[in-house]
Amino acid sequence: MREFKQLQIPALTREPNTTCSEIVAEAAFALASGIIDTIPFVGSKLDAQQLRAWPRSGVFTDDGVEMTGTPPEIFELCELLAAHIEKGTSFDVFEVFHKIARIDRLIDWRHGAVLSPEPHPVTH
Repeated sequence: MREFKQLQIPALTREPNTTCSEIVAEAAFALASGIIDTIPFVGSKLDAQQLRAWPRSGVFTDDGVEMTGTPPEIFELCELLAAHIEKGTSFDVFEVFHKIARIDRLIDWRHGAVLSPEPHPVTH
């Protein structure tokens, strides 16, 4: 599995053997990671300076064991999003929904659910 990290395009372009497709793949994965970071997950980041949403503290498995790393379902969602971004294809809504349903237990729906934003007052 790839590690979630910040976009490193300048670093990639300095490496003489880096191909354009590798740069596009890296950029797609970084963008997908950024999208996932906007999801309101349960628990809290391990460090206030942490850039990515994962790993987190205060997140437990169904057996009550605290998760110490990033769940594989997060990587799977990221890889799915990155693949579509890299190819420039539309997302398959059902496929994305299925991946999100697998991480439903990790989302804190009380903090601004993605599917039901708070209404904004209309000002004219």
